[in-house]
Amino acid sequence: MLLFLLFYWVDLIEITFDEWQVFIDLFWLFLYTLSNLVVLRLLVSFFRWRKFGSLRKKMIISVLVTLLASSSLYYRYLGKVYENKIVNVEVRESLNNKITEVEGGLANGHKAENLTYEEYMYITELNWFPEVPEAASRISYSYDYDGFLPDYSFSLEYDLPLEVQVDTMSYEGEQFMKGRSFEIIDGKKRVSYYEWLQ
Repeated sequence: MLLFLLFYWVDLIEITFDEWQVFIDLFWLFLYTLSNLVVLRLLVSFFRWRKFGSLRKKMIISVLVTLLASSSLYYRYLGKVYENKIVNVEVRESLNNKITEVEGGLANGHKAENLTYEEYMYITELNWFPEVPEAASRISYSYDYDGFLPDYSFSLEYDLPLEVQVDTMSYEGEQFMKGRSFEIIDGKKRVSYYEWLQ
């Protein structure tokens, strides 16, 4: 049951923004299963020592102990199912359709185009990406990272109404670069943000 719940709440968004989550949860699931087997074996020895005769009582106690031992995983997984498959289902399905892999850059990466403000802010809750103003529209990003070394590159573009103030910046270090600029296109400010570490 726990394995089913684990694979039910995990989707492309989970794997994209936390690629080790499935392996960590499988490891915890293995540990909980192993500990449950040890506890059940101790219960069998206890039942023999106390000469428990009723099979029904043995089964009820064994089920309760197993559920109690794994209750934290049930709580976590049911919370994730509720969050991912009921509360945020529309945003996650939309993001699943928009996020693609970055090709030809560093070892890992993903990008998305034409995100709404709500979709992008959902991503910022899962990752370190910078926030954008609430008036932002047509948000696109590209994130490329090594995975072993700290090397990465990140670019972000979005449209803003003309009346919204945009602070430009530019920083260039020996191994780190960061900047924000804008240009006016079709009556809107097209903001470009980038940063990379090498």
